[in-house]
Amino acid sequence: MATVTIATRSLKKGKAYVIHYKDPNTGKKEYHKTYRRKDLAQEEVNRVRTLIDSGRLPTKETRQPKQQALPTFGQAALLCQTEWDRKLGEGKIGATSHEGYGYLLAPILDKWKHTLLHDLDEDTIRDYRIDIAEKTKAKLVAKGEEGKNCNVLANRRLFVIKQVFAMAAKQGLVDKDIARDIPYLSEKDSERKNAQKPLEIEKLLEVARQRRAKHYLPLAILLAVEHGCSTQEVLSLRRSDVDLAENHITFHRTKNGVTRTHRIMPRTREALAARLEHVTRYREKRGVKVKGDYVIGNMDGTPFKSIRTAWEGLCKDHDFDDLHFHDHRHTYCTNALKAGCTLKETNVMIGHKTLRMTDRYSHLEGVLEDGPQDRLATRYAMTGTENGPSEAADT
Repeated sequence: MATVTIATRSLKKGKAYVIHYKDPNTGKKEYHKTYRRKDLAQEEVNRVRTLIDSGRLPTKETRQPKQQALPTFGQAALLCQTEWDRKLGEGKIGATSHEGYGYLLAPILDKWKHTLLHDLDEDTIRDYRIDIAEKTKAKLVAKGEEGKNCNVLANRRLFVIKQVFAMAAKQGLVDKDIARDIPYLSEKDSERKNAQKPLEIEKLLEVARQRRAKHYLPLAILLAVEHGCSTQEVLSLRRSDVDLAENHITFHRTKNGVTRTHRIMPRTREALAARLEHVTRYREKRGVKVKGDYVIGNMDGTPFKSIRTAWEGLCKDHDFDDLHFHDHRHTYCTNALKAGCTLKETNVMIGHKTLRMTDRYSHLEGVLEDGPQDRLATRYAMTGTENGPSEAADT
């Protein structure tokens, strides 16, 4: 049998598989070809061995055509980025989502940019997902924040990896989308449960009215707890979205493209009127030239980039430990359900696309305790009365 061997060479990025054969006429070792994939190299070894055994030697004519460069993860990611750019231009995803995808993809590219798609398997991706979760957990423990969710970042990275492999499969770069069926890590055990009660909301509003940001921060909080607004919705609210005469307000959520209209809650209406009046007086007094119509923004109507500094200052100075502005959406969902709204009604009002997402935002434990237990207490109170079931009737 012909002597054909594979020599493995370690490269800076991966490995190379070098094929040599022994010339039966001269007995010399001859170089044949190099592959980057071991399975392809083994196939070529078998072919060359059969060729020599049949009395022929590998020549330019008998060699297989040169293999095209195999696709890498980075090439598939570039196709994905192009698709995200297109969707941003068409308005199918918002600027925040577009930026977030790029932010999540960057560290994955640092690891796998030059890795062949065929060299990545399901176990490798699963191990990467677990590794990110464990590293996140270690950082949270070091900061004394064990209660925070350590699986969110891992799941977001996995989401991006799934998009890259879906694009690779769509473009024919891989035969199978190996990432499609990899499950996300559970976020249920460590998801935030920070929903405030009405008295806690009032305390928060009271201290917000004493802050330097008193002309807009209480309104921002009310928009969040009484209308379920995200920070993006608060910052993108325009005067044209507010109709005080009809008592309607409209919110545009760029993250999922949902637009929703609410009747304005009494405290929010009062705060909105006060904010608009304050801005009008300030402009007239200072002669400010109007450049935009954002409600919570600069005095010329241009938008704030963020309210983080004002919010974090309030939390730090008044000991609102571990309270995120985004927690107000949890507060909205939970209190809406406690007030008697159905899960479907709450879902529509907050602008989620799925009931599952609303369920995660709504801390139903308290809701499930209140209603059934109250009704059971009423039934027990009726036992033995003329209008209720008597002890004798039940025997």
